[in-house]
Amino acid sequence: MHKLLIADDEKMIRESIVELIDWKALGVQITASCKNGMEALDAIMDTAPDIVMTDIHMPGLDGLDLIEKIYRLDSHIQFIILTGYPEFEYARRALKYGVREYLLKPISEEVIIEAVNHVKKSLLVYGNPSIGNLVSRLFIIRQEEDSDQAKKLLSRFFTHFTKPEELRHIGLNLLMELQTRLEPPSAEDLSHFTELIMAAQRIEELRSIITNQLLCVLYAGGSTKTSLCDTVKAYVTVHLDDENLSLKHIAENLLYINVNYLSRTFTKQSGEKFSNYLNHTRIEKAKRLLHQNGAEHIYAIAEAVGFGNNPQYFSQVFKKYTGSTPSQFAKGI
Repeated sequence: MHKLLIADDEKMIRESIVELIDWKALGVQITASCKNGMEALDAIMDTAPDIVMTDIHMPGLDGLDLIEKIYRLDSHIQFIILTGYPEFEYARRALKYGVREYLLKPISEEVIIEAVNHVKKSLLVYGNPSIGNLVSRLFIIRQEEDSDQAKKLLSRFFTHFTKPEELRHIGLNLLMELQTRLEPPSAEDLSHFTELIMAAQRIEELRSIITNQLLCVLYAGGSTKTSLCDTVKAYVTVHLDDENLSLKHIAENLLYINVNYLSRTFTKQSGEKFSNYLNHTRIEKAKRLLHQNGAEHIYAIAEAVGFGNNPQYFSQVFKKYTGSTPSQFAKGI
């Protein structure tokens, strides 16, 4: 069954599309009905739809900007545009990002059904993104220093594989493709990676190991056998929003080594303790976010850098490292 998300700021249109069409008979599941582009973007990240049906003119983030953001993340998603504006510029931008259907309001149920069926055929033809295309998108995201998007893209890609042997094969090919673009993979690298994925039997564990290893390759510079310090730092970059992030977790779930040994090695190679590095990294990212978003978003910033729902603790740590509270820093005090 294909998954469809609907985005339109007109409540009547959203509800009509959801309620008047027998989606189950079409083999389609409605994953979300969103009133604006920002809400749709979050829902797309959470529900990973196959098809997005969106209006163009919506408050905050319009339909074409939404399509552009998602296209760079996952070109597997197919788009249907609903609009009352037949301007050529809209159509030109829509075609640029592979929009399959451009429907002018008012739209009948029959036209929507026909468009959805057409897009479903496109999904069968184009299938899942190839390894080459996936790696290309990962490198685009890497240049933008957006590790969260890289993690979500890999997670979305790996949901298409449910057999461990198939996923091992895909993971190994992805590793070789990534390393070929960074530096040639050594026999030691491949042996280390192969040992890790062969030891994992459960599909979720396997997805997690492959994702973490690939992200470390991508953000540590090209090797699964880079220094332990670089590997830990790469993992921190990707998982900075995890309030439960710890060296013990990294030792047990990524590197499969003794945490005391990892602690000593990290301190020796980096010149500082892990806890200090983690807090410093979190505060540096928080400073960037405060510059961009201002003091009114402190709660969200605290969550984004791994302090969860404890903005008070975030403020204490922030002041320890900067000498000012987040509010004072944002105001330039």
